[in-house]
Amino acid sequence: MKIFRLSVLLSVLIAGVLSACHEKKENTNTRIQSEDLAEWNAEEYSLYSRKIREEIHSLRLMPSQMYADSYARRYYADNAPFLWITRSGVDERADTLLAYLRNHPATGLSETAFHISEIQDCLQRIRQLAFDDRNDINTVFGRAEFLLTQTYLRYACGQRFGYIRPSMLFNRLEKSDTTKNAPFVQLYDIETENADEEFVQRALSALQDDRLGDFLLDIQPQSPLYLKMEETYRQANDQTSLRKIAANIERSRWRTPQPEGKHVWVNLAAATLQATDEDGHTALDMKICIGSKQHKTPMLHSRIERADLNPYWNVPYSIIKKEIAPRHAGDVDYFERNHYRIFDKESGEEMPPADVTAAMLASGNYKVRQDNGDGNSLGRLIFRFRNNFSIFLHDTNNKQAFKRKNRAISHGCVRVEKPLELAIFLLPAPDERIVEKLETAIGLSRDGQPAPPDTEEGEPRIESGMQSFEPPVPLFIEYYTIYPRKTGGWDEFPDPYGYDELLVKKLEGI
Repeated sequence: MKIFRLSVLLSVLIAGVLSACHEKKENTNTRIQSEDLAEWNAEEYSLYSRKIREEIHSLRLMPSQMYADSYARRYYADNAPFLWITRSGVDERADTLLAYLRNHPATGLSETAFHISEIQDCLQRIRQLAFDDRNDINTVFGRAEFLLTQTYLRYACGQRFGYIRPSMLFNRLEKSDTTKNAPFVQLYDIETENADEEFVQRALSALQDDRLGDFLLDIQPQSPLYLKMEETYRQANDQTSLRKIAANIERSRWRTPQPEGKHVWVNLAAATLQATDEDGHTALDMKICIGSKQHKTPMLHSRIERADLNPYWNVPYSIIKKEIAPRHAGDVDYFERNHYRIFDKESGEEMPPADVTAAMLASGNYKVRQDNGDGNSLGRLIFRFRNNFSIFLHDTNNKQAFKRKNRAISHGCVRVEKPLELAIFLLPAPDERIVEKLETAIGLSRDGQPAPPDTEEGEPRIESGMQSFEPPVPLFIEYYTIYPRKTGGWDEFPDPYGYDELLVKKLEGI
């Protein structure tokens, strides 16, 4: 039964004048001649396709608030068939959509994001024939048609893929001052499914094939993380908690590869690392240091392929340009104290620090390398994985940093508290020979005591090397400010990069 419809009288009246609903030319001059229906024979109750589309066109020009809005605008760009309005008024599927939005709300978003009150006003005016100069029949029908489609696509895309595209948000957040080829700093590099034309076409087909209810049920997030967070949101009762949970619910909507099997998971907000074995048990749990707010560690997925033993550190050009060149050029004591050496990139010749000016360092023609061994900023182990940011997990010579409450202090790389334990975890199988090699290389044993040094002519020998991990172990670097414990309950973390507030403001502004 069609709940929202014009009266039978109005249906008969407009049957000959709503030519555009099916885009056919009909006799638009047809009028009911009965004296009893004379009061209905009025222009204010006549529907015209052109006028309806004029209203839709004006709404299409409004600024977008969600990425899904572009799909609604494109649908009506070429006089596509109406989806919701009929000769009898508004199709019953409008009622189905509104009922679904009430019973399955988009957690963390307000009703205003889905035009609920505006749509209800349109339907009430149509049902009661409550049209006036500002809300004439064609305007109301056009408004109902467009807002229903926009709302439907917003909800479908948002529930299925998230209401905010993380790559669009985070990769346009901060301007880069290092290269003209990348105007923004890249902070998000995770393979994420997004709504596309194919998905939108499926949504429209479900609507046209009378499968709306089934489709709306199918698009709901089903990940255990999302369901737990949604339940927690319903139980929260203070605004601060609700906003924090809403930000993390949106993260859990993003359709990204999920950790399973043996893997390493880094939570930047918590500044912790967890290593999980093949059986899903936590094998390691350690503190980490992450990038500072000025040098944020990006979110990414990769695979840890190898560990380098006693690595040299080639100081990134950004640090040379911003810190070393303007503050320490020509300072021999500074370079000796930090075990830095300067090399001409073209010839490979080592340059005396006293002879290298700030302009020479800033030119990019010289590299600064830190000697390996004690005092090296990378420590004794560095874990390599493919990424677009030249970052890695590594040991550190500053062990006191792990005692800090705020551990967002690095230039972007992740410093790990227990590098030897992590290296052993990454091995495909226990191998005492490899473990002893690692212990000797870094000068520590598994119990934290100094390992017997490998000496050469009475002096400890610092030997570089490499240990590969086959197969590579999946690595997930993500950002959650609340997260469920495996033993039950929730852990809550600070928001070092301000991403929660950024997400919530975006959701509230939709």
